[in-house]
Amino acid sequence: MKLNKRLIKILSLVEMNKKVIDIGTDHGLVPLYLAKNNISKDILATDISKNSLDKLNSSEFDNYRDIIKTKVTDGFEGLKSEKNQIAIIAGMGANTIINILKSNLNFSHSLDYIIIESNIANEKLRYFLNNNEFLFVKDFLIYDNKKFYDIMKVKKGIEKKYDLSEIYFGRNNIEKKSLILLKKLKYEKRKNKMIKKNILKNSKKGSSLKKIDEILMAIEEVEKKWKLEI
Repeated sequence: MKLNKRLIKILSLVEMNKKVIDIGTDHGLVPLYLAKNNISKDILATDISKNSLDKLNSSEFDNYRDIIKTKVTDGFEGLKSEKNQIAIIAGMGANTIINILKSNLNFSHSLDYIIIESNIANEKLRYFLNNNEFLFVKDFLIYDNKKFYDIMKVKKGIEKKYDLSEIYFGRNNIEKKSLILLKKLKYEKRKNKMIKKNILKNSKKGSSLKKIDEILMAIEEVEKKWKLEI
């Protein structure tokens, strides 16, 4: 069973003997790994698509039918809160993850922790989490297959409000002066300056610059904190 670096890092955050809910399980790689390695003996794999869950009916799962259960549902809808329970929500966009958490906020807060990996718009996700009583236990970057991934482990709690740079790049990454973050900042600064230059050259719509200017401002905040020109 071969897993990519992104999944390995996500799975490394799961403590032994937790009741695990894998939201949007797709091919069931996460439940299968957790069961095979005796990390959890109580796993619920969910997906909004019955066809996706049907993939878990292959012979590879035969030895783990008593451990891995499945349920067709949208996010946390219809799930029962239990002790020693965690959730994994990975490989989705930030808006989808926010909707899952927001639709069942009491259930989200009842979990021991949630492991989150969004493939787009992590600044929206951090803003939501920071403003809805979630504490960042871990928030770090990895680089895998020529892409940057933000992986977060959060639980119910109150945290000091994030500034712009922390919303975009994560307080933990900035405080630890992450080398992967440095690599990402250089890439983002170069990319967004080029996009801004092209927009100014070819378009009269200044409104399209708002997001780019915000990203560049967030990078500048990190530069000031690190006393370093990126």
